[in-house]
Amino acid sequence: MKIDRYAVGALVGAGALLVGGGAAVAANGKGKGQERCDALLAKIAEKRGVSVEQLEANIEARLVARIDAAQKAGRISPERAATLKERVSEGNLCRAGKVRQYRAARGMIGAAAAFLGLDRGELRAQLPGISLAGLAQKQGKSVDALVDAMVAPAKARLTKAVAGGKLTQQRADAALERLEVLAGKLAARTFPR
Repeated sequence: MKIDRYAVGALVGAGALLVGGGAAVAANGKGKGQERCDALLAKIAEKRGVSVEQLEANIEARLVARIDAAQKAGRISPERAATLKERVSEGNLCRAGKVRQYRAARGMIGAAAAFLGLDRGELRAQLPGISLAGLAQKQGKSVDALVDAMVAPAKARLTKAVAGGKLTQQRADAALERLEVLAGKLAARTFPR
């Protein structure tokens, strides 16, 4: 059975900013990210002419339907589907940091595929049982060059944001440092069979 982790992850990640809101945000206090999430939920709900609670219920129902469809199509196991449904029902997925990290990792996977001369499908087919670093070494490429290639697109965006005055150099440097750590971990991770 072929599991499309990326599709399911994207599904859960897309709902992460929206599903949590309400009680989970209130229970955890009001940080900047949580305030932004509340504001986003309220804005979307207003635009759609529904309450925040109705919006959350609609999003939860859509996510569960997509999880069911992925399970029915054989892309995920029943156990994985149950885990995902549990996360959705908990309603505490409003963690912008995790969503950003997922998006960064997904972009890094794409950059790694390009560096290795593969498309995403070919990369996905070769990854089970090996790491990105292992694939690079099989091709005679250095792991450091792989990590640099994985970080390069984000580094270019950060440089552009600093030049445009949208981000301070200090924040860009801190973000780049986190991205380099993430890229190193992602390159070293052995993907399950």
